[in-house]
Amino acid sequence: MFKKALVILTLSSVVAVPNLAATAQGAALPLQGKTTPYVTSDIQKDWKKKDAPTSKNKAFGEEIWVMLGSPIPSGWVVVRSSGNMNLIKNLNNAPSGYEVWVMLGSPIPTGWVITRSSGNMNFIRNLNNAPSGYEVWVMLGSPIPDGWVITRSSGDMNFIRNLNNAPSGQEVWVMLGSPIPDGWTIIRSTGTMNLIRHIG
Repeated sequence: MFKKALVILTLSSVVAVPNLAATAQGAALPLQGKTTPYVTSDIQKDWKKKDAPTSKNKAFGEEIWVMLGSPIPSGWVVVRSSGNMNLIKNLNNAPSGYEVWVMLGSPIPTGWVITRSSGNMNFIRNLNNAPSGYEVWVMLGSPIPDGWVITRSSGDMNFIRNLNNAPSGQEVWVMLGSPIPDGWTIIRSTGTMNLIRHIG
C-alpha cells in the first residue's frame, strides 16, 4: 500500500511540473507582447530621424568615396580613383550643357556624351534639354542620346544634331549608320549619307 501511494505521488509530480511550466510561460507572454511593439516603435522613430540615405536625398554635385566594385547609382559617375576606392559624383539634375571629367570605364548617364578624351579620362557633357537643332562634336564610341543623329564624321569624332521637337516635314542628311529617331523615315540614299524626313 505504501509503495502504491509513493508511485501515485511521483506520477502526480511529473504531470504537475509541465503544467506549472506552461502556466509560467503563459504568464510571461503578455509582458513580451507589450514590450516588443515599444522597442520596434523606438527603432522606427530613430531611423526616421536619421533619414536613411537614398539617391533621391543626394544633391547634384555631391561626391562620396566608395569601394572598387561597388555598384554606381543611376546618374552618378566616377571622377577619381585611389587604391581600392573610387570617388563618385552625383550628376542627377545637372544643368543642360554641364561638363565634367570622368574616369575611363565610368558609367555615362542618359543624355550625356563624350566630347573629349585624355589619358585615362573622358570629358562628358549634359545634352538633356538641349534645344532642337543643337549640334556638337562627340568622340567615336560616345553614346548618342535619343532623338539625335550623326550628320558628319571626321577622324575620331562625330558631329551630332538634336532632332527632338523638329517640325513635321523637316528633312536632314545623316551618316549611314546614324540612329534614325522615331517618326523619321529614309527617303533617299547617296554614298555614305541618308536623307531622312520627319513624318511625325
